[in-house]
Amino acid sequence: MALTHFFTGPWIKCELLQTWLEKHGIEATVEPVDPTVGDPDDLDREVRVLVPEADFPKAHELFFTEREGEL
Repeated sequence: MALTHFFTGPWIKCELLQTWLEKHGIEATVEPVDPTVGDPDDLDREVRVLVPEADFPKAHELFFTEREGEL
């Protein structure tokens, strides 16, 4: 299963995004942007959220389309 980059941000926000995506049936993965930098327990360390390529359109629609009016 090939993964594609979906979002990058602080770990605490990405963990919530991962949970939210999983509630919508999308198996997301969170990984550090640079595993050699920072404390692994730091909630502000930069991580990226990856989703399966096949689920990317659904994830994008769920997360970004609903919020376009807020920008």
